[in-house]
Amino acid sequence: MSKMSSFKSLIASSMMLGAVLTTSAEAATTLRIASQHAPDQYASEVLRQIKDELEGAGVDLKIKLYPAGQLGSGEQLLGEAARGTIDIVHSFVYSHKDPVLEINSLPYLVSNYDEMEKVFSPGSNFYTLFDQRMDKLNLKLLGITAEGFIGVMASTEPENYRTTGAKGQNIRVWSAQSAKLATQDMGYNTTTIDWGDAFPAIQQGVVDGMIGATPEATYTTFKEAISNYVPYNAFVENYAYYASKKTWEKKLNDEQRKVIEDVFARAAAKFVDWSRENDAANLKKLEEFGVKVLPITDAERGAIADEIRAKTWPKLEERLGKENLDKIVADL
Repeated sequence: MSKMSSFKSLIASSMMLGAVLTTSAEAATTLRIASQHAPDQYASEVLRQIKDELEGAGVDLKIKLYPAGQLGSGEQLLGEAARGTIDIVHSFVYSHKDPVLEINSLPYLVSNYDEMEKVFSPGSNFYTLFDQRMDKLNLKLLGITAEGFIGVMASTEPENYRTTGAKGQNIRVWSAQSAKLATQDMGYNTTTIDWGDAFPAIQQGVVDGMIGATPEATYTTFKEAISNYVPYNAFVENYAYYASKKTWEKKLNDEQRKVIEDVFARAAAKFVDWSRENDAANLKKLEEFGVKVLPITDAERGAIADEIRAKTWPKLEERLGKENLDKIVADL
């Protein structure tokens, strides 16, 4: 073979290789995954593991992570996912688009970790209803992450904190009617403030504290702004993995959808066992940092729970639907 023929052959081979590499690169589907958690929280660690699993599954997926609210608030992420500008989200699901989604904020829905695992897993009436309501918003539910029980943090000690008596405090609450009503029935005055604005609001005295965070989130994000924490276990801190249905139906093939479903389902299933240990560990960390964890007995907490179920739940029937509430109660 002449030198010219060899040279032409080399060029042809290089072009073929380049074409193969280009085709492979173009075949990869890039997914934007947005979350609300700080980079050093467990949920962000899980998302990094999810990224590795999805990219290593051999189904041509490329993942870009946007943690810590980089792409917007929980309300904004829901809207962007519905429009298809964000592919997958891990965030709290707010009820601004559908009041029935407030079922994720029912006060004292569950009272222990075993019930938490049952209610927030596929197969429960709660999960089925949540899935159906998300579907109507053009969103595909991939899993619910139950990340621990929620208490109240405050810059000063609340009055009558062991009962539902008046607390003499105005605290931040998230934008769910069920959360507002329950917190008020617990004896607090409330102000609705976005999560991202809560720390400066407490620090500057706009509010006296807040409800809406587990011991971990309290320790990680708010410990410098507070001096007290009451482990009421009034709500379950729960987030959802969900995808844009536009992405799900138009951007992904069957093999990719199966891998994504399996990976997110396994990830979500790990959270309850983790939260059992994590709540206790972070209450200890708060105390070590200097935040006083105010003691409350199981009996005192149970009495508060009974009052809230009797007083607050009937107020939610019109908004959430009595039939829906009855189905959820049947899970327990």
